[in-house]
This record gives sequence, structure tokens and C-alpha cells, in this order.
Amino acid sequence: MIFLKAIFFLITGYFLFCVLYVFFFSMAGLFYKNPVFPKAKRNRKIAILVPAYKANGVIEELADNVLRQEYPDYDLIIIADSLNADVLERLRKKPVKVMEFSDPNRTKALALNTIMGQLPDHAYEVALILDSDNLIKDPDYLSCLNDAFEAGCQVVQTHRTSKNRNTPIAFLDAVSEEINNHIFRRGHAAVSLSTALIGSAMAFDYQLYKNGMKLVKTSGEDRELEINLLRKKIRFTYVDRLPVLDEKTQEAGVFVDQRGRWIANQLLQARTNIAEAFCLLFHGNIDFFDKVIQQFLLPRILMLALMTVFTIFVVIFMPAAYSAVWLLMDMLLIISLLLDIPKNMFGKTMIKAVLYLPQGAFLMFSSLFKLKGATKKFHATEHRSIPGEVNQQSG
Repeated sequence: MIFLKAIFFLITGYFLFCVLYVFFFSMAGLFYKNPVFPKAKRNRKIAILVPAYKANGVIEELADNVLRQEYPDYDLIIIADSLNADVLERLRKKPVKVMEFSDPNRTKALALNTIMGQLPDHAYEVALILDSDNLIKDPDYLSCLNDAFEAGCQVVQTHRTSKNRNTPIAFLDAVSEEINNHIFRRGHAAVSLSTALIGSAMAFDYQLYKNGMKLVKTSGEDRELEINLLRKKIRFTYVDRLPVLDEKTQEAGVFVDQRGRWIANQLLQARTNIAEAFCLLFHGNIDFFDKVIQQFLLPRILMLALMTVFTIFVVIFMPAAYSAVWLLMDMLLIISLLLDIPKNMFGKTMIKAVLYLPQGAFLMFSSLFKLKGATKKFHATEHRSIPGEVNQQSG
């Protein structure tokens, strides 16, 4: 009986930590203000690096979109891996650099490192990383990034948001990303902590990025790079007013595989770095400690689902005092998530997504069985053009 009580209090303590963490940064995010940078005195040369593995359906749309930027000094570098010959031919007629890559042991990090190794050492000052399905909304996007680096920023994460909400899964994915934007980017920036990177729509000092990517050893390149840079006390800046559209997952199988590898890489970083996190905390590196602690948080959909199940159990079988604690935690979590979601996402589609939540939670739970080997394998989400479905909101 004592053992069962100990397990219950451990579970309660863990979920209390998760809820308080989410609630604190959800409240903080309400006070976020976009940073204002003075106009830069010179134009830095920007390398826009786009890994494009079998991205035949979207890569030309991205190229045309990026080429509408009004910034005068940049190269769009498409890392062409397994693109169709006709797509390559059309791309080469555009003012872009098409650099082919192929390796049986491919990873995104390997592709980026290989191509950067072929580029002139000091040709660029800023590296902007985009996914092949991304679209930039603001024609002054690159100019604003240049202003940020003129002001001393070394790493800038911009606002990645949904391109499509055309299925219940896509809508839940879009909501999830905006929740994460609020907690891990707006909320953290509001209390002067480094914001989370997201894998694309992020810009770096070029040499910092090139040297940092050489150390990446897993398929979770963004998490590993993030940890390595924070270890060196490199600060990450978030600019919410610069949206980049991103294709959201539309199919259940893809959703499960994608979440499985994300959670696997999250757990890898958690267990690998937890001891060092406490050590560096005592040396004043709060950003690194916070980042490692984040890796222990459950995905928000799964957190909500598990807490609901546990709360029902506690209300039925446990004393009233315990029930009150769990009901309060549930209420705080729901309030937090509602604060995180942009107002323009509420409506009929949101109601349908809420009805889909149990299935979404089940899919998220299913992804836990996809963890084995997920940090070692190469995974690429297939993207396709979505005519008529592009959502132009900026969150």
C-alpha cells in the first residue's frame, strides 16, 4: 500500500510540475512584445539553405516565393536530394543555386554539412534554414533578419505557423504549433530566456551554424544543435511578427511516425544532459537548464488526455482532497492551453478538432511505440502542394 501511495504521489508531483511550467509560461506569453531593431547600415550576405528530399510537389512553389524577397543580397541554395529530372531542369532556369546531394546514410544534418562544406568559407554571414514546404509571407522578411543581426543577434527563430488546416489532424497540428509558439517562444522571450528552435524558419550567424552542425550526430538535428549552442550560452531571439507558413501533417500514419521520432529525440536529450543541466545551473546557465527540463514535458495533447484519465480515476477512487488537487491541475492546464491558442483559430473547425481530440491523443500515445531507433534513422515527411488550402493567417 505504501508503495502504491508513493507511485501516486510521484505521478501527482510530475503532472503538477508540468502544469505549473505550462501555466507560468502561458501567462508570461501574454506580456510578449516583438523586439524592435534599428535599420541595418549594411546588407549581410544571406544563405537560404533548403534541404529538399523528394520535395517535387512543393520545392518550385518555395523557390518562387523566396525569390519575391526585396532584400538585395542573398542566395537561395536548394539541396536537391532525389528530385525528379524535370523539376531540377525547371529549378536551374531560376536564379537559385541547385546543389545535388545523395547518400545512402542520409540525414538532414549530413546533407546540410555536405553542402556547406562545398560553399566558400566566408561567402555568407547569415544562414536561414527553411523546409521545402515553407512559404515566407513578408517580402521584407530578409531585411528584418538583417536588422536583427545588425543589432547583435546570433540566432533568430521566426514565427512558423500553419499553411493548411484541411483535415482534423492538420488543424490539431496547427493548434499544437501555436501552443508551443506561445509557451516556448513568446513566454520565454517575455521573461528574457532563450526561445525554443523549431527546425525551420530560423536564422544563425553563418559560421556559428556551420561549426555547430558539424557536432550533430542524431536525426534530431534541431534539438541537438539547440542544446550545444545553449551550453555555450548563445542566446536565441524570437521574432513573432515574421511568419513563415509550414505544411501541417494531414495523415494519421505520418503523424504517428513524426511524433515518435520527436519524442525519441526529446528523451535522448533529456537523459543525456540532465546531470550537466544541474551542474551548469550552478554556474549561471539558466537557459541550458531550462531547455533540458523542457525535454521532460509531455506533449500537450498527451498531457491533457492522461490528466483527464487520471482525474476521473482520482475522483472515483481517492479522497476528496486528492480529487480537488487533480481537478485544480486540470483546470489550470485547460486555462493555459486556451490562453495559448490564437483567437482566429476558434470557430466551427475548432469544435470539430475538439471532438477529434480523443483520436489525436490515441495517435500521440501510439507514437510512444515508435521510439526505438528513431534517433538513428533518416525520416522525411512527404509534402505536396495544397491548392486552395493555404491559410494566410499569421497567428
